[in-house]
Amino acid sequence: MFSYKSRYCVAAAMAAMAALTGHVEARDIDLQSIGYFQFSPLPPTLVSQTDTLLLSDSPEYVGPVGGTLSAGTINGNGRIYFYHVNEMDQPHKIAIVLENQTAYPNTVHVMRQLKSVATPDYFAAGRDLSRKDLEQPLNESPNARPLYSLSIPPQGRKLIFSDLENTPVYQDALFTGIVDIKTEAPVFARVMMLPMGMDAVDASHWTKNLPIDEIQLRGTYTGSKRNMEVTTPFDTTLGGAFVEVGNDREDMFINGVDEMQNKAFVRDRGNYGVSYTLKIPTKGNEPFRLYFNPLGGPYSGSFTVKALHQQGARRGQTDTRTYHIGGADGISALGDGTILDSRLMGNYNAGDLLTLNFMPAGASNLPIRFLLIPESLANPQKHQTIAVNVPKDVKDSLGHPTQGGTQIPVGPIGGKDSNKGVVNTTKSSLTPSKQAENIAHEETKKLSDKAAAEAKKEAQLKKSKEAEEVLARKKAEEAKLAAEKAEMARKAAEAKHAEIERKMAEKAEADRKAAELKAAQEAQAAKEKAALEAKKAEEMRQAEEAKRIEAARKAELERQAEEARKAEEVRKAELARIEAARKAEAERLEAARKAEAARIAAEKRRLEDERRIEVARVEAARKAEEARKAAEAKARFEAQRAAEKAALEAKRAEEERLAVEAKARLEAQRKAEQEALEARRAEEARKAAEAKAALEAQRAAEQAALEAKRQEDARRAAEAKAALEAQRIEAARKAEEARRAEEARKAEEARIEAARKAEEARLAAEAKRAEEARKAEEARIEAARKAEQARLAEEARRAEEARRLEAARLEAQRKAEQERLEAARKAEEARIAAEARRQEELRKAEEARIAAEAKRAEELRKAEEARIAAEARRAEEARRAEEARRIEEARRAEEARRAEEARLAAEARKAEQERLAAERAEAERQAAEARRIAEERYQAHLEAERKAEAARQQALAQAEIERKAKERAEAIQRVKEQQENARRRAELARQQIEEERKAAQAAKTGPSFKELDDIHEDTPNVTIPNAVSIDELTKPRPTASQNTRRRDQRQPQMPQNQQYVQVNPMPTEPVVPLAPQNEQQKEEQNPPRIYPLG
Repeated sequence: MFSYKSRYCVAAAMAAMAALTGHVEARDIDLQSIGYFQFSPLPPTLVSQTDTLLLSDSPEYVGPVGGTLSAGTINGNGRIYFYHVNEMDQPHKIAIVLENQTAYPNTVHVMRQLKSVATPDYFAAGRDLSRKDLEQPLNESPNARPLYSLSIPPQGRKLIFSDLENTPVYQDALFTGIVDIKTEAPVFARVMMLPMGMDAVDASHWTKNLPIDEIQLRGTYTGSKRNMEVTTPFDTTLGGAFVEVGNDREDMFINGVDEMQNKAFVRDRGNYGVSYTLKIPTKGNEPFRLYFNPLGGPYSGSFTVKALHQQGARRGQTDTRTYHIGGADGISALGDGTILDSRLMGNYNAGDLLTLNFMPAGASNLPIRFLLIPESLANPQKHQTIAVNVPKDVKDSLGHPTQGGTQIPVGPIGGKDSNKGVVNTTKSSLTPSKQAENIAHEETKKLSDKAAAEAKKEAQLKKSKEAEEVLARKKAEEAKLAAEKAEMARKAAEAKHAEIERKMAEKAEADRKAAELKAAQEAQAAKEKAALEAKKAEEMRQAEEAKRIEAARKAELERQAEEARKAEEVRKAELARIEAARKAEAERLEAARKAEAARIAAEKRRLEDERRIEVARVEAARKAEEARKAAEAKARFEAQRAAEKAALEAKRAEEERLAVEAKARLEAQRKAEQEALEARRAEEARKAAEAKAALEAQRAAEQAALEAKRQEDARRAAEAKAALEAQRIEAARKAEEARRAEEARKAEEARIEAARKAEEARLAAEAKRAEEARKAEEARIEAARKAEQARLAEEARRAEEARRLEAARLEAQRKAEQERLEAARKAEEARIAAEARRQEELRKAEEARIAAEAKRAEELRKAEEARIAAEARRAEEARRAEEARRIEEARRAEEARRAEEARLAAEARKAEQERLAAERAEAERQAAEARRIAEERYQAHLEAERKAEAARQQALAQAEIERKAKERAEAIQRVKEQQENARRRAELARQQIEEERKAAQAAKTGPSFKELDDIHEDTPNVTIPNAVSIDELTKPRPTASQNTRRRDQRQPQMPQNQQYVQVNPMPTEPVVPLAPQNEQQKEEQNPPRIYPLG
């Protein structure tokens, strides 16, 4: 076993070597075992953030087509950061085009451009760009030379980072990079993903803007360079500490706008693309280690640490080292699934100023922590600290000034490691390690000699104080003895006779008292020694008890943390299960809704197809009906029978479809009836026009005949008056009959139309009621679904809020308890130190009080710890009971919800089945009723047509008989009239001859020609409008089949107001036109048809 001096020399040599080299590699440590959760936070403060950042990360996954990924304005210093995955089959490229939107030329300086490898390994791509960012740092000096510069004309565009043109990004590969530029005026930058070989500048004019994804990591931000500083120096004497970055609390995420979305507000969640400069000052009296600790998930990137020495011979010098997390160290990323992963980033001396440079790596997660752990805490098994009083003006071997009570790391406790402590000073090697050993040996020798001298001096002072105390006690005893002797002398004078006896007794008493005093002194010394040993034993016991309590507290905290983690996992699993059930239910409802919508759409399509089929069928029926009508012109009766047979066969073929086609058939029937009515009206108009044309032609012919036979017509006018009057009466009778028949037909059509409209209204009302019921059912189902979704969302929100509140409460309670314990520990340490100083000053007199106070403090601490542990247990039990109650309530609510949903679904299915059955029954009833009504109408129509045909045939026969009889009567009448006319003509000739004879006789008396003219002027001029000759009246009338000439073959019309003058004076009577008779005959021969409804 080596001596204390040798162990001290070895430890000092190791510390000196660490100070010389600046870095000592060490393995990663178990953070939980060294009190990771009790580390003190060192919040960083934002000093400055400058320059513009154009971030292009949304859409992160680009497909199925490329386009513009991000765009924004940069003025001055700026950075373009892109991060995208190609999800398209063909390789694409990233292109960056700058546009000068001003009216003046603009110069752009490209200061730096970096790109990663394009690979499906996302961590590899992000790690590669992070490494290159530190290996090729941006030169920020004002005189820095750019890589290249380009001038953009007004309203012009140019491509930068042309290396990207030859960098294909294959399917599922991640590609990321940065470009740092400096502009003299605002420039509008576009980041695009285009097919290989496409002209990027030309494509920037027409390519479409891709929509942002749900992450929303794109836009223009202020702060691509961020400088931060920890204002409170890290003190190595206060234990471990951490600096947390990227948590959106002390280190806030930067805000920006998305100029592709009308400058919508966006946030860079993670500060990707931002270059960090973080300064951490330190102080204390022992070395410490710097660790990297990922807190938000897997992280793989690079960091640069600069250590500026503030003390010693290397004061003002800076050590720089770059650390790479992931990749070369055999792991893909650090911190996957745990927050206790760490990576050593060097050992440093207290007082060094640390400066960290990094940019958050792509594909990695924030926040992250930098742990600062004193060496004694990081490696407690191989280092301990002892207090050595060193003068303040003494410096160590490296030139660092020391302080009184400096803690110096020494070797293993108790010197059990026999392989350490040997220092070979015989070698004359000049290596730095040997120099460090020699320096450490000399320095440790000086320090040990100084410490020995100080210890010896202290021992001498202690001995002198003890001698002075013994001398003072002796003097007090001597004074007491002298007083006793004086009393004895006084008493001897009073009682001389007993002087000898009294002296002997006094001497015996003095001997006894001296023995008692000596025994008391010895007992007091033994008591003091025992008390001191008891105190030391109590202190040792208290230290052991404190260690045991601390270990138990740590174990309890770890157990509570483990139980909290397990409970959190159980809660998360339960929430995940509830969320999965909610999603499954939502998906089921959505699928049901989609199925219902698909069914309704299919039903609509089926109805539309049936309507189209019905329309086609109606059109075909209409065409068949037109063909049938055309065939009726040749053989009406036979074609009608064939058409009726065809209609009956078509009706039998369509009976099975009438149930679902009732509404469409009624519509088609209405249209067919309307078309038939229109056709009948057109036919009637055509017949009226033909009758009018025939009348006009007849009048023209009659007028031409009257022009040729004026005198004959004048003679026959009187005779035709009676015949014309009879003809007028007959025509009036037939017109009255036609009017009544037309009124009856119109009344029948009005009745049919009213019935059809009533049926359509009923069907429309039923369809409307059915549609309203369906919509109400759909609205109810949708409302129930939305209410259920809202309820589930509200429950999830409440559960999440409760969890967050509970976590916040536990975290606050933990932090408060930690702060209280830390404050209590510090206060206890301060009090113990004060008590130690007072104990040194007051020594034995204060030992009992200090022991009593320590005992009372220990009892109070134990009571407080017991109370805290009881409260923690009660809080944990209450939390567990509350969580169990909430889980049970959630389970019961979920079961009740599922049961209610099953009941509602069953009721809905049952109601839907009943509704469908009722609809089918109603549809079948309506179809049967429609078939019955159509059949009845069709039979009535056939019966009416048969009766009309029979009546028409009978009327034709009767009309033919009447016509023949009339013709015979008219022939007889004409013969009689001819005879009467001949007689009258003879009478007229006789009268004329008589008048001529009288006129001749009168002429002998000499009347002038003027008088003769006056006589003739007095003769009235007779005008007979529309006069008809006797021959025309007696001429046989053409039948309806004979009067079928085209209008252009008929005789031209003559003016209706043409008047004719008769020579012979005859009574004037208006002649009734024959058009009503001809029109009546045509209506009798071609009565209006009535078509079936079916």
